[in-house]
Amino acid sequence: MRSLHAAAAILIACSSLYASQAPPVKTRGCFLLFEIGVGQVRERPADACRERVTPASTFKVPHALAALDSGVITGPDETLRYVPGGEWPESAQRDHTLASAIRHSVLWYFQRVAERLGPAREAAYLKKLAYGNMDATSGLTSFWIGGSLQISPREQQTFWLKLYQNQLPLAGRATDLVKSMLVQPAGFVVNAAGQQPFAPPWPANTVVSAKTGSAVDRSGARVRWLAGHVKRDARSFIFVSCVIGPPDLTANAAIDLAARSLRESGVL
Repeated sequence: MRSLHAAAAILIACSSLYASQAPPVKTRGCFLLFEIGVGQVRERPADACRERVTPASTFKVPHALAALDSGVITGPDETLRYVPGGEWPESAQRDHTLASAIRHSVLWYFQRVAERLGPAREAAYLKKLAYGNMDATSGLTSFWIGGSLQISPREQQTFWLKLYQNQLPLAGRATDLVKSMLVQPAGFVVNAAGQQPFAPPWPANTVVSAKTGSAVDRSGARVRWLAGHVKRDARSFIFVSCVIGPPDLTANAAIDLAARSLRESGVL
């Protein structure tokens, strides 16, 4: 018996030593830029742009589309009541409409959307939208936050291109409403923490629509997203920014990468 206890102690010690010697998560990022009607403008670096990770709150865009298309949410002004409890950001601690829940990235609102949709419709809409690996099996109210649903930056770009070219197999009312809710205030993008400066000032006649995302992936890496659309005069662009790194990865890593890259590309 003593020998079994001794062996177990050695195994635990060795496991702890291995864990402490595990290599740290390396920060890596991807930025994609596509001009509608022209083609791919930028994809750097290509290998990172193929890596599937959690979509985090960028999934609120297809989630809102599914909610409106199915009728479980009737419109952008439908209000759900806040129930105190849990550790929510200050911006989430109040009643929210669909529009404000997208803007302030309110998780509890979309968890209730998921409950209204149910597992069968969640799975059906993922397949209908061909969104990432289309896997919602890890939990009805959490599959998009470090769960089974995974998507690459390239796949995000494909989804946003279909959205802004009106090619998604959904009711036009749903897509028009969601696009109107994604428009950002000039010089900023908004997330749960508030307004974040975004390459100000923008050129005249420029409209930016975007959605942020942040979560710990099932791999243990922190994932930051910013995906969106830029309309500048007659030109139209889709961009995707994704940064993967350690748990303490800078909160605005993807926002900063997108701002810098859009400046360098002459879009903003």
